Amino acid sequence: MTARWFHRSCSICEASCGIRVLADREERKVLRIEGNSDDPISLGHICPKATAMQGVYEDPDRLRKPIRKTANGDWEEISWDAAFDHAATRIGTLQERYGNDTLGVYIGNPSGFDVGCLLYNRFILESLRTPRLFSAATMDHFPKLFSSRVLFGKGSILPIPDLDRCDYFLCLGGNPVVSQGSLMSAPGVRKKLRAIQNRGGRFVVVDPRRSESAEIADEHLFIRPSSDAYFLFALANVIFEEGLVRLGRFEAFTDGVDEIRELAREFTPASTAAATGLPAETTRRIARELAGHPNACVYGRIGTCTVEFGTLASWLIDVVNILLGRYDEVGGMMFPRPATGQHEPGNPMPPIAMGPYRTAARALPSIDGHLPASAFAEELDAESAGEKRVRALVITCGNPVLSMPAGDRISRGLEGLEFMLAVDLYLNETTRHADLILPTAPQLEHENFDFLCQSTAIRNHVRYGEQVFEPEAGELCAWQVYLELAARLNGADPEALDDLNLMQNATRFAGKLGLDVDHVIAQLSPERGPMRLVELQLRCGPYGDRFGQNPDGLNLEKLKATRGAIDLGPLERRFPDILRTPKRRINLADELITTDVARLSARQKDFENPTGLRLIGRRQLRNMNSWLHNLPHLTRGKNRCTLLVHPEDATAHGLSHGGRARLRSRVGQLEVEVEVSGEMMPGVVSLPHGFGHGASGTRLRVANDGAPGVNANTLTDDHPLDVPSGTSVANGIPVEIEAA
Repeated sequence: MTARWFHRSCSICEASCGIRVLADREERKVLRIEGNSDDPISLGHICPKATAMQGVYEDPDRLRKPIRKTANGDWEEISWDAAFDHAATRIGTLQERYGNDTLGVYIGNPSGFDVGCLLYNRFILESLRTPRLFSAATMDHFPKLFSSRVLFGKGSILPIPDLDRCDYFLCLGGNPVVSQGSLMSAPGVRKKLRAIQNRGGRFVVVDPRRSESAEIADEHLFIRPSSDAYFLFALANVIFEEGLVRLGRFEAFTDGVDEIRELAREFTPASTAAATGLPAETTRRIARELAGHPNACVYGRIGTCTVEFGTLASWLIDVVNILLGRYDEVGGMMFPRPATGQHEPGNPMPPIAMGPYRTAARALPSIDGHLPASAFAEELDAESAGEKRVRALVITCGNPVLSMPAGDRISRGLEGLEFMLAVDLYLNETTRHADLILPTAPQLEHENFDFLCQSTAIRNHVRYGEQVFEPEAGELCAWQVYLELAARLNGADPEALDDLNLMQNATRFAGKLGLDVDHVIAQLSPERGPMRLVELQLRCGPYGDRFGQNPDGLNLEKLKATRGAIDLGPLERRFPDILRTPKRRINLADELITTDVARLSARQKDFENPTGLRLIGRRQLRNMNSWLHNLPHLTRGKNRCTLLVHPEDATAHGLSHGGRARLRSRVGQLEVEVEVSGEMMPGVVSLPHGFGHGASGTRLRVANDGAPGVNANTLTDDHPLDVPSGTSVANGIPVEIEAA
């Protein structure tokens, strides 16, 4: 046996922790996965999910060759050539018969952690020529993307906490100790939060649950689900009323402050206390503490996004930070500088496209190219969408039957499609309805580059991931599948299509630097795939060698030679240069957002007088949505799909610890095991998402037998939306409960 170490990152979540993989290439065996203690960013930290890369690679249920459903409902393996032709023919025929928008597209979350998916998905999206795009974003972080798009001109310009220099960290609706920092890539974040406290700072959590993060915080404040916008407006009110506004250099390029003052006037700490459950004096104190700490910042995550007023809450986090002078400043909310150059200064972006396409059932608008996830089920349904329904569907790396509202209705709609193509590793609750499944090589069988987390990291860095194994015979990487399918749809040669894409990117990145595009392309690796594009952007990026102009700069060869991450230093000031708005100005009071304040005002009485219970989700260390439940080492142990209930609520509803409860919302009901816990705010219950396995026709033996759980989205109402962004309301759901 000849074993060697390979260096890369864990590609399961945003943290992208640096790992080392001990493997025998000849035997095709993984012997060990461990944290890379030499990695300057993660410093050896990993969580249990790092072993999932080995688990997926070895999983006997993972698909390895294209499969097509036969007339009797069985599956047969077919060649790649036959699969691509079948997909292109069926999609083309249906679009010709019914129009391009008869096709729907759904893009799932895992595609964000594969550089090939990220850089080649444009091929498939452009080639499918449909405006009906759904994604996991509108079940997750889209309000934050929308707020950044409005304020800064580009959704991916995201404010990230400068944790290493922060002295007061106010965390709303997030659980970084478990997530390692969603929209805040911070491996080993527990130590970083402790460091804030050790240098005399404060860590405060505002959440309806006393989460793992709240357990180590200096202070935890219970807040009613979905009421964060009231609390944040009250903070802004105090900042204005007590003369705490400190715009600093942002005063020179920020408009709308007076309009914000007027909007905040009605939301005093006293007037919002009944809606939030937070005493007025507590709100005033938090505002003063934020103003009194020179390196404070306010951060919000899933609990502030997937709620009725997710955009207002996400925007108000921006507003409060800007009013206090804590944006783009050391210790506050800062903006990473990706090594691949996508956030360098550029021309203003076009206005946000609001409603160029509207759904057939409810006429809901597309927003910046995205349709609401909550409209997915009804767009498949002949009764609600009629002749304009989705008749063909392409799904990549997703399981919307479990991850979106109305999963049962989605399942029925998928069964009625005339054609469905899935690009996925598994025959799961969604892909079982497909006519054709194209599996892609798992992470350990291709090289990778941490592209996404460059925009969310708390410290600038760049990391290359080494390929551990060659793909098995007959396997293709995701980028190859996307490219070939796009070529078949366009009647084009895939290599010519790839070369055209390279030329376009070289013109964009090298041309902006005044470099000769042909000369640049000639210096790139001839090997096709995403790494050629990464090399181009890396060398043209802010730290790059500029193809000889900056000999000490970065290139892919130097990055590979490090066999890990390269630390590019702490976050630095970026504004106003990277703003992509007209005249590089921030309009704090843009009507795309502020028009929703009237709805917030109108709903306040309902928040002040809640009836029944409210359901929220929760993140767990061994879970990542629905992806990892077929891996034995991550599913063993006690049942984790439990309903957390406060003792007072358990007594009031006749529930006992370990017993069963029947949980009911407007749209569905389920039975679940009860876990009585004082970590919950009275009146609030919590159920993790991503479960609900056990459907017939799937090949998920471990998940079906050992970790089926219940699908929390059975209770998610697909009608309420965060209006400005179209995001689903997956937290704060009104529910009734009784003993089962």
